[in-house]
Amino acid sequence: MHREPDPATATSPIGVPDSLTVRSEAAAAVGAALLAGGMASFRVKTAMAIVAKALGLDSFISIVSFTDITATATLNGRYRTRITQPDHVGVNVDHIARIHRMVEMLPERVDATEIFERLVMIAARPPLYGAVVNALAAGLACAAFSFLNHGGLVEMACVLLAATIGQALRRVLQHRHWNHLLVTVIAATLTSAVYALAVGIPTALGALGPGHQGGYLAAVLFLVPGFPMITGILDIVRSDFSAGIARLTYSAMIVLAAAASVWTVGVVAGLEPAASSATTMPFPLELALRAVATFVGVLGFAIIFNSPLKIALGAAGVSLVANSLRFTMTHTGAPAQLATLGATVLVGLLAYLVARRTHIPRTTISVPAVVIMIPGFTLYTAFALMNSGDMNGALMLAQEALQVILAAGFGLALAHLATSSTWRRVAQPR
Repeated sequence: MHREPDPATATSPIGVPDSLTVRSEAAAAVGAALLAGGMASFRVKTAMAIVAKALGLDSFISIVSFTDITATATLNGRYRTRITQPDHVGVNVDHIARIHRMVEMLPERVDATEIFERLVMIAARPPLYGAVVNALAAGLACAAFSFLNHGGLVEMACVLLAATIGQALRRVLQHRHWNHLLVTVIAATLTSAVYALAVGIPTALGALGPGHQGGYLAAVLFLVPGFPMITGILDIVRSDFSAGIARLTYSAMIVLAAAASVWTVGVVAGLEPAASSATTMPFPLELALRAVATFVGVLGFAIIFNSPLKIALGAAGVSLVANSLRFTMTHTGAPAQLATLGATVLVGLLAYLVARRTHIPRTTISVPAVVIMIPGFTLYTAFALMNSGDMNGALMLAQEALQVILAAGFGLALAHLATSSTWRRVAQPR
C-alpha cells in the first residue's frame, strides 16, 4: 500500500524555509562568524539572541567556547539543540564590525534567508590589505615596540626587517589554515634567524660594534596573541569560563611556542636576550616620541587584525592618549600594574565613546589599543632566564608580566562594567 511522505514539520527544514531548524541555524551562523573573527563570547551570545528574536524564535540559549557554540532554540513549545563550529578561528576586525552593524540594523522581523545571504557576502570579502602592507605593518609595529623597550636605530632597523619577513611567511601559512602552533614556531624561528643575521653579519665585518642584541626579542612581538589574551580575561569576568580558560590556554601555548623558538635560535646564534640601555633624553621629548611609537605600533597591529582604516586610526589615537598616561604614571614612580590598570580603564571609556558615535563594537577599538601594553618582551625574557637557570629572575619577570596582563584585562572589564548595564547584570543573553 502506497504511503504519502510525512508533511514537513516546524522542526524540519524540508519545504519550510522559516522552520525552527533553519531559524536556529541562521542565528547560530551569526555567532559562528563572530567567533571566527575573534569576538568575545558575551558579544557572540548577545548577537545571536538579537538575531533569534528578529527571526521570531521564542528563546535562544547558548554556551560559547573558544571554538564552538552549543545552542538550544525554542519555538511554539518545540526545541532544537545544535552544535556549531566555525571553520577557522582567528582575528578579523572587518568581519566583526560588519556583522555587528548587520545585527544592529536588523528590522523587527527578518527571514533566515536574508541572514544567510548577508553572512555569505561578508565572508566573501577579501583582506583589506595586501601581503606587502600587512607584513610592513608588523615590521613597523615591532620596531615601535623596540623603541618603547629602549631600542636604538640599529635595533629598530633590524627589527623592522626581521618582523616584516616573519609576518609575510606567517600570513602565507595562515591563509593555508596550518596549525597555529606550527605557524608560530616557523615564524618565530625565521624572524629570530633574520634578526641574528642582520646584526651578526655587519658586526662580524666590523661595520657595527657589539651590543645590538636588545631588539632580538622585540622582533617577534607580533606573535604575542594579544586579542585572545584580553578577550579571555573579559570572558572570565563575565563567568564564561569555558571560553575564557580556553582562550588563555591557547594564548599561553602560543607564547611558549614563540619563546622556545626564539630561545633555541638564540642559543645557536649566541645571542642573549639583553635589554637595551635606557635612554637619557628629556622627559617631554621622550613622552612625545613614545606617543608616536605607540600610535605606529597600535596602527600596525590593527592592520594585522584586518581593521578598516578608520577603526585602526581610532584604536591608535585612543592608545596614544592612554599609553602616554601609563608612561607618565610609571615615570613618577607608580607600579607598572597600577599604571596599566588606569590606562586600560581609560582605553575602555574612550572606546565606548568612539563605538557609540560610529556604531562599531568597542572591542575592535579597545583590544588593539591595549595590545601595545602586553609585556611580551618580559614574557620572552622570563622564558630565556628560566632556561639559563636563573629561576629567581625568571619568576620575578613572569609574575610582573602576569600582573600587568591581568591589570590590562581587568581595566577593560571595569570600563565595560561602568558603561554597560548588561555587563553589570548576571543574566545571560537569550
